[in-house]
Amino acid sequence: MRWSRTRTYAGWVLLVTVLPVLGGCGTLLKSKSAPVAKEAPGPGLSRLSDGREGFIIREVPEMDEASRKDFARAVALLTEKDYAQAVALLEQLIERSPGVTAPYINLAIAYRHIDKPEQAEAHLKTALNLVPDHPVASNEYGLLCRKKGRFSEARAIYEKSIERFPEYYPLRRNLGILCDLYLNDPACALAHYELYCQARPEDKQVKLWIADLRNRVGR
Repeated sequence: MRWSRTRTYAGWVLLVTVLPVLGGCGTLLKSKSAPVAKEAPGPGLSRLSDGREGFIIREVPEMDEASRKDFARAVALLTEKDYAQAVALLEQLIERSPGVTAPYINLAIAYRHIDKPEQAEAHLKTALNLVPDHPVASNEYGLLCRKKGRFSEARAIYEKSIERFPEYYPLRRNLGILCDLYLNDPACALAHYELYCQARPEDKQVKLWIADLRNRVGR
């Protein structure tokens, strides 16, 4: 039995981008230029209609230009692993724009990096209250629950978000890991690994996990 797996995180959450099918993350605040198809069920969710595969989570609250620049600086600080400075800047941004999910999610990730899981969890809950089942927030929250040994809760978080965002494949990868290594549910693990692998065939590690699981379940 393998006891550790490298997890995938697609990057810091950006303010103006899309959530592509094959990974990445972000939230579109407001844009008239992004081509989208008819809105899918649920508030603020639209599919792209310009030939790309993905979706946009629309958020009504706006940031002024100064706040957007501060947010970009916070993302740069996170990339540079200057978590303390990033936390301070993101906390200020939340005070000015409390209705935008991206700062909460990035702040939660920063708190995780400096080993403050309680603060991370509080901010992820806020993000999920603003946008229920947000795939990036759910992915991060599931990982936090897994680390704390709350395996059933982590599974419920992943499965609930997958119902609404079935094409956000990092959720499937991490649910597969959870089922494989922590819940002793190889059928669940294999199903989600295979769906993930169909979308991310370049991930050779998951192909190895699939082969191992098939051997174990006799397929």
